[in-house]
Amino acid sequence: MMGFEGWFAPAARSGGLATRSALVVIADPKNAVAVTLVLQEMGLTVDLGSEPVYALRWLRRARYDVIVVGGPGVSTLEFAARLRETAAEARIILVTEQDLPPGDLDALGVETLGLPFDVNALVGRFW
Repeated sequence: MMGFEGWFAPAARSGGLATRSALVVIADPKNAVAVTLVLQEMGLTVDLGSEPVYALRWLRRARYDVIVVGGPGVSTLEFAARLRETAAEARIILVTEQDLPPGDLDALGVETLGLPFDVNALVGRFW
């Protein structure tokens, strides 16, 4: 089994019946757990990491339906473009304190979720 620094995968709460998957890579542990629980409640199997720099490595090895990334280094258009290039079909959400140009993000098909983190705002993205 290949390991990545700062990674662990919690057991799926869906009883193994999930057909969709998500990658959550958020540096702040509270936010990471909150996002993971929300996505698991929506029936997604979630792989969880704590170091956003490793998200691109993980995406080269697995396909995800939803990707939520937040932490140092993710608040750039370059990082968003690299995510989109690596995961062409995934729904990508950047959790960021900085405002990025919405037109450029729309062109990439990347969404943002501001900090401080709001669980209800995340849930609202999926309903």
